Parts: sequence; structure tokens; C-alpha cells
Amino acid sequence: MDYVHISDSNLRIQDIWSVGKWHLDTLYSPLSQNLKGNILSYNPDKQAGPKLGGARELALLWRQLVPEKHKFLAWLCLKEALPTASFRFRRGMSSSDRCSRCLSSQESVLHCIRDCPKAQLVWHRLDISCHPLDLKNWFLYQSKEYPFKFFSGLWWIWRVRNNDIFNLHETWPPEKVICLALTSEKELRNIFELQRMSLPSTLNGFWNPPSICTFKINCDASYFGSGDSIDFACVIRDCNESWQRECLGIIESNSILQGELFAIWRGYLLAWDVGQGDVICKMDCVEAFNLVTQDDFGFIDPLVLKIRDIMHWNWRVDFRLIMRDANTVSDTMAKMAMKLQLSHMELLSPWRSLRSACAL
Repeated sequence: MDYVHISDSNLRIQDIWSVGKWHLDTLYSPLSQNLKGNILSYNPDKQAGPKLGGARELALLWRQLVPEKHKFLAWLCLKEALPTASFRFRRGMSSSDRCSRCLSSQESVLHCIRDCPKAQLVWHRLDISCHPLDLKNWFLYQSKEYPFKFFSGLWWIWRVRNNDIFNLHETWPPEKVICLALTSEKELRNIFELQRMSLPSTLNGFWNPPSICTFKINCDASYFGSGDSIDFACVIRDCNESWQRECLGIIESNSILQGELFAIWRGYLLAWDVGQGDVICKMDCVEAFNLVTQDDFGFIDPLVLKIRDIMHWNWRVDFRLIMRDANTVSDTMAKMAMKLQLSHMELLSPWRSLRSACAL
């Protein structure tokens, strides 16, 4: 062509290609019939890959409601640009293309994030299928059906792979990876739900004291990824940030949701027992929050009924959803219960050894 009009100098393919058609009439630059024919014969979707569908499906990836770091990692996987052993071997950057963790296969992108036995263990515990689809179709299906769980698992599988290679003396057990993935999934769900509910005041990532004469209960539960034990904690503080009472322990269950509900119920009971008549209960689990506050669920868990009942006793109660970063004290105490195998304990003041960890 003779020249490109200045109005067309920054155009991209997606600006003149949509819904499977070229829109050449929007161009200001003159095109010869031969050039038009060459352009019209080119199909960007087919060139991008017949199974994924091309730019349209990649656009779906970027519209996922997850942090940019998760989407960028997924994009690297789909472009097969992840620096795996196979990737580095093809470029003369490594002497072997073998997976250094299982030593049985080439470390392609698909092997690294799905087919390696260590990766499959994590996906199995997250209930994500490792059905032998090709890389792009597997990504497309899982990211659409289970976005928060899938992107959390992907992120931590890649993280643990790098840790195993570059930090040989401090490898992570599978239980830790599963716990981290489940925690990330919970956080992604919370962020999405808080934004959907348009509650900007709850998006602060730090703890705020309650108003005068009001006490705040922070509840949380944690699951280490194995066994049938869930650890929980509920902490009560006043407007001066003074520690009033705490309860922590372990319940027999493999459901993190049961642990969250138990922590809420136990926190309310603890506040009632010490005579506090104006309380705010805060927690960071969207599922538990919805179960307690909404009535459009078929089966109602007995713990939910107990929580609803205690909220209608003769006192003033409030129930709010918060970010995980604003719930670090109860999270730390719940993990301490598991570490020390405490079946049940009530505290009048924080343990001295935990003051720094809880930032008190």
C-alpha cells in the first residue's frame, strides 16, 4: 500500500475484526483490491487455534475477576511461555528438559501445572478434574466453571514448583500447598462478593476498633489440608483495642465452612456469657455470611439455626463481612490452636508469645 493514514497508525487486529468478520470500511487508508482479498482470506481466530477459538477466548481470560498476577500466569501458560525445563532446554538455557520433581517426563507447561504427580495431588484435593484435555481446552473449561479455585490452584502449584527447585532445603509439604490454595480461593471469593455487594467500607485491609460501649468479635477457621480437624478462633476486643476474651480450639470436621460457622456461634456465646450487650461480629467467609444472612437456601445447617437464634436474644448484634487482611488476629490464633493441638481453650488476655505475631 502507498501509505497508512495517521488515524490508522495505532490500530490493532481486534479494532477491525469482530464476531468473525473484518470491518475494513472503518479504515482511512486506501487498500487495493488485491490487498483487501489477502486480508479477507485471513481468519485470526483460526490462526490463534481452532480449539480455543482465538482472541475471543483469550479476552475471556482477561475479564476474569481475579488479580492480574493470576491472569498473567494463565496467559503465559496458554502461550506456552512459562519458563519450564522444556522451554529453557529448547533455547539452550538448560541441559535437560526433564521435570526435576518427578524425573519421569518432559516438563512441558501441561506437565508442570497439571500432569506432574505433585500437581495432580493438589488438583485432586481441590476437586479440579485432570481429565486429559489439551492445555487450552482444559484452561477454558476450568477457568469458566471454577474460576477462583482454578486460578488459586494454578498460582500455588507454580509457586511450589519454583520453591522445590530453588529452595531445596525448605520444600513445602502437599498439605501446606493445599491450605494456601484454599485460603487464596476464599480470599478471591470474598473480594468478588464484597465488590458485588457494593460494600466499599468493608474493603479496608486493616482492623478498626468498634464505637464506644460496643465490642467486636472477630471469627475465623483454618484447615491445614489433611485429616478431619478444623481449627477455629474468636477474639473479642473493645473500642480501646483491649483484648476482652478469646476462645480457640479444634473441631472434628473436614469442612472449612463448618469451622467458620462454629467460630461465629462460639464467638456470640462467648460475648453473651461475659455480659456484653452490644456486639459486632466480623468474619471473612462469604459462604458462611450468606448462609446466616439469607433465607433462599434449601437445606439450613443446624449451626446456622443456632446462630440466627442467638442473634435474636435480648441484646444488640451486628454481623459483617470483612477482608481477610482485617482478620489476621483470629486467623493467627486459629492456626496456633492446630499447631498446639488445643481441643478447647478460653483466654482472658493474649498469650505473651503471640503479642508480636498478632500486632498487639
